[in-house]
Amino acid sequence: MKEKLTFRQIMEKNDITICPEIYDCLSAKAVELCNFELVMISSAEFATALQGNPDLGFLTLDDYVHACYYISRATKLPLLVDADDCFGGPLRVFNACKRMAEAGAQGILIVDQDLDNGGILPIKKAVEKFKAAKAAMEGTDCLLIARCDVDPLTDLDEAIERCNRYHEAGADLTLIVKLNAVKDREQRAKILDRIGKEVQGWKMYPDLGATDGKPDVDVDEIARYGFKLVGIHYLMYAAFEGMLDYGHHIYQDRSNVYFNKYNDTGVEFNAAAQFFGVEDGYWESVEAKFVDDPAERKSVWMRHFVMETLKGNK
Repeated sequence: MKEKLTFRQIMEKNDITICPEIYDCLSAKAVELCNFELVMISSAEFATALQGNPDLGFLTLDDYVHACYYISRATKLPLLVDADDCFGGPLRVFNACKRMAEAGAQGILIVDQDLDNGGILPIKKAVEKFKAAKAAMEGTDCLLIARCDVDPLTDLDEAIERCNRYHEAGADLTLIVKLNAVKDREQRAKILDRIGKEVQGWKMYPDLGATDGKPDVDVDEIARYGFKLVGIHYLMYAAFEGMLDYGHHIYQDRSNVYFNKYNDTGVEFNAAAQFFGVEDGYWESVEAKFVDDPAERKSVWMRHFVMETLKGNK
C-alpha cells in the first residue's frame, strides 16, 4: 500500500508535481486511480458542477467547507482548494481558511485581486490577507498558495516584488498566474530564469495547456527554474464528453446496449461498490460492531444489491 503523504511532504520529495483540478468525489477518485499525487478543487468547475453557474463568485464558504470535508475523505490524495479571493478581507479570510483546513484542505490558493471591485489589491492589503490566511492554518497540514495577478509581460519587477512580499507574509508557494500567456519560448525562458533566481520559496506554474497538438511548456524544463507545482484541467471536459457520447447512443438506440458494450471484456463498474467501501466490506464491518443481526444491517442489503447489480450486468 502506498504511503500517504502530506502536501508538504510531496513538495519536498518531488522536483515538480502535476495537480489535476477536480470538482467532486468521483473526479478526485479518478485522479487517484491514475497515480497522480494531489488534487485541487477548481473554483470554476466546482461552480459549474454544484450550481450550474460560471465562476462569478457565487460559491459560499459552506459550499467549500462541505466539499473539503467529503472530497478529502473520498480520496487518499492531499486536497488543495482554489478559493479565489477567499471571501473578502483579512477577518473573513482567517475564518474561511480555518474552516477549510479543519474540513480537510491541505492547500488553499488565494488571489491578490479585488474580485468585487476589479483590479489588483494594493500590496499592503494583499499582504494583510495572506498573513491572516497563514495564521488560520497554524497547527494544521495546510499550506498557503498566494496568487499574483500582475502580468509579467507588463511589469515583471512588480510581480517578483509581490511574490517575495507574499512569501515573507507566510505563503508556502507563490504563483504568477499569467505566465502561461507568454507563448514565445525565448521570452518565457528569460522570465522564468529571473523568477527562479529572484523569487523566494516554492513556486507554482499556472495550468498546463497545449496548442496544435503540442504542450505549451515542458514540465521538466519549468522544474529547472524552481517551479514545484503545476495545475492541469481535463476532468470535467472528459466526463462531459463521455456522458454526451453515451447519451447520444442510448437516445438513438432506445436501449442500454451501448452502456453494456464492455460486458464481453469482463469490465464492470459501480462506483459505490468499487471505490467507496461497499465491495471491500468496509461499511459492513463498521455496522457489525453495533448491529448483531446481519439481517438487520443496512450495509448487508446494500452490498447484496450492488453486487447483484454488477452480476446482472454480465
